[in-house]
Amino acid sequence: MSPYRRERERFLRKRTVPRKKKKTGLAARAKRLWRVVKVVAILVIVGLLALIYHFHRVDRMIEAKFDRPRKWDLPSRIYSDAEYLYPGADVSGRDIAAKLDRLGYRNTGQSISGPGDYAMAKGRLDIYLHDFDYPEGRFNGFPVRLKIDGGTIREITNLDGDERQGLVRLEPEEIASVFNELMEDRTVVKLSQVPAHLVEAIILIEDERFFEHGGIDPIGILRAAFVNLKSMRIVQGGSTLTQQLVKNFFLYPKKSFIRKLNEMLIAYRIERHHTKGEILEAYMNEIYLGQRGASSVSGVAEASRLYFAKNVGQLTLGECALLAGMIKTPHDYNPITKPDKAKARRDFVLKKLLDEGLISKREHQQAKAERIITPKPKVRITTAPYFIDLVKRQLVDLYPQEILQTEGLRIFTTLDMFMQLAAEKAVSGGLASLEKNYTSILPKDHPEPLQACLVTIQPSTGYVRTLVGGRNYGESQFDRCTQAKRQPGSTFKPFVYLTALDPRRSEKSFTPSSVIEDSAFELESGGEVWRPRNYDKKEHGLVTLRRALEASYNIATAKLAIEAGLSNIVHTARDAGITSSLDPVPSLALGAFEVTPLEMASAYTIFPNGGIRSRPIAIINVMTKEGDVLQKKAIRMKRAFDAAPVYLTTNMLKGVIERGTGQGTRALGFQGLAAGKTGTTSNYRDAWFVGFNPKLLALAWVGFDDNAEMKMSGARAAMPIWTAFMKKVDPRGGNDFPGPSNVVLVKVDPETGGLVNRSCPDWIYEAFIEGTEPKRSCEEIREEWSAPEKSYKEF
Repeated sequence: MSPYRRERERFLRKRTVPRKKKKTGLAARAKRLWRVVKVVAILVIVGLLALIYHFHRVDRMIEAKFDRPRKWDLPSRIYSDAEYLYPGADVSGRDIAAKLDRLGYRNTGQSISGPGDYAMAKGRLDIYLHDFDYPEGRFNGFPVRLKIDGGTIREITNLDGDERQGLVRLEPEEIASVFNELMEDRTVVKLSQVPAHLVEAIILIEDERFFEHGGIDPIGILRAAFVNLKSMRIVQGGSTLTQQLVKNFFLYPKKSFIRKLNEMLIAYRIERHHTKGEILEAYMNEIYLGQRGASSVSGVAEASRLYFAKNVGQLTLGECALLAGMIKTPHDYNPITKPDKAKARRDFVLKKLLDEGLISKREHQQAKAERIITPKPKVRITTAPYFIDLVKRQLVDLYPQEILQTEGLRIFTTLDMFMQLAAEKAVSGGLASLEKNYTSILPKDHPEPLQACLVTIQPSTGYVRTLVGGRNYGESQFDRCTQAKRQPGSTFKPFVYLTALDPRRSEKSFTPSSVIEDSAFELESGGEVWRPRNYDKKEHGLVTLRRALEASYNIATAKLAIEAGLSNIVHTARDAGITSSLDPVPSLALGAFEVTPLEMASAYTIFPNGGIRSRPIAIINVMTKEGDVLQKKAIRMKRAFDAAPVYLTTNMLKGVIERGTGQGTRALGFQGLAAGKTGTTSNYRDAWFVGFNPKLLALAWVGFDDNAEMKMSGARAAMPIWTAFMKKVDPRGGNDFPGPSNVVLVKVDPETGGLVNRSCPDWIYEAFIEGTEPKRSCEEIREEWSAPEKSYKEF
């Protein structure tokens, strides 16, 4: 059969197969209906299961966040030390008004009326002190008057009872907060702590039917829709106060239909399981009320501190109305930046309170007449960044980061904000001056800028009062005070002289009037020949120990170190607190090892303390938000040296300022009492100056991070920074260093160290341990020096 016939027969067979007829009638319709019912039932079951799951999810979300005792993650706050004011305190240069501004006090002109106010007039300063929770307990603020004469506080009076006060303190400044990624600044309060007027105003403005609905207000939604249609724009919102809480507390801010449904569902569930009071309290703590730098200000308590410098419970009626009115758009009604708009909004809220009978006409008039007085906005939200980093590094060793970001710890530190600001200014100004005046000396086209650090310690406690770790924290967070290891150079020399002057430490007996020969020598050390050289490239012959230290002679100091015993000097440095690597080699005497500036500053505290070593402290207390003290750092003081040789060394370091390498401080205008030492390393890579009085010790360092030569000494580079700082914070220097009972002062010739007579007209008072005073006159010693056959060792 041909292919054509096969295809034709196949086609015909297909055409002749009878087709099935469609079923008709009741049975067919029932079958189709059953299919539809099954599909709908499945969809309903799936929907119900999804709804049940969603309800369960919502309940779990509410339980996880809203039902727990701690609803919010609270940042830890870092505070400076408090400012103490007392009769006799010199406040001439401390700029107390600027301190009050930083603390958020409000300058009210001529008189004060409530917490957070201050007023200045000729000869007086009135302050209404803030309440504050200190580690030792709560302080309740009261009004005080400081009578000031000649820059000194003469009298302090409590204006409440007209009683004299021996001491008052201004609370610590908040210098930083440790946030989580949300960056929310919040102070949690209970509803009972919020003024009734503020609660009433918020409910009236945000949700006047709050007590009548169950989380969703259909009447409010319809009314808002009608008003918006009538105005052809969105004038009112239909969200209840509970829905606003849900939106901020649970959901993302982006508007969508699904988010709105979730908002209504969660609001309904919260209203079913919580009282109106609990919802109101949560709202008061959650509501967004503006920005403080990069962090958001959440809750009425934190907003009260920001805008009115008060605890929320101290707000006036007018301030309550303003705060309630700000909720709608905090940026537009900010009383600090937009006082006119804020006043209009406040008056609008007051009028509504009056119309609803919530306040009287008299209260309305008084509140409307209130001046809106706000604290000065902070120029910088974060200060002392290097110090804060030091504190955070210490905190992380004690507490997990999550605890610091969520538990609202309060960390009290040793920082003195007045001194810190002066230190930052001294560093920035000092570096700018060096780069301007010494362009020809500094290396050309150096890739990195000149750096500096300035650290200040209170010797009697070890408190770190200031810490500036570099010229610009934004450009470099490396802290040169605590993280940089640098050679101390001649700043190490006082430990050589202390060893020599201490009979229990030195291999030979020396006094400040003992003579040492400043003439070149060499010796083998570490397989190499070592030859110390003076910075002036000269030799100075026979000199007293005092003169060798004041003029910072390297050769004389190296000889003294060898005679006193290099191992003994290492032991002295260890007892002073230097922990860095030290080897008993001759170059040790000239500071040829590395140490951090904070380490060196801490070691120097033995001098103003008369031999007592104080360890540096940055954190004083750590408290929980409930007021429990978690940690209290004790002041750690240890007698490491006999007082007499320390006093002798300190007395010689006073001569460095008066006659030696540190006398440039006088030329720069510093007239206060001080002792100190310059330091310059080989090739001029590091410049140092350490200066101190009995109350304060400060160390300045200047150099390049990569150890490049800068060709400037400690006297030229570091000392001006120290001087600018001390002129600002302690220009008078206070009382002299107390001398031990076994130390006597004797008139001696500064050149020979001998007793003064008529042939030696120049003299100084030299300190000696009793029984070691010189026996010969200056004239006798000069005659012996002139004898050609005499050698150095015979003196």
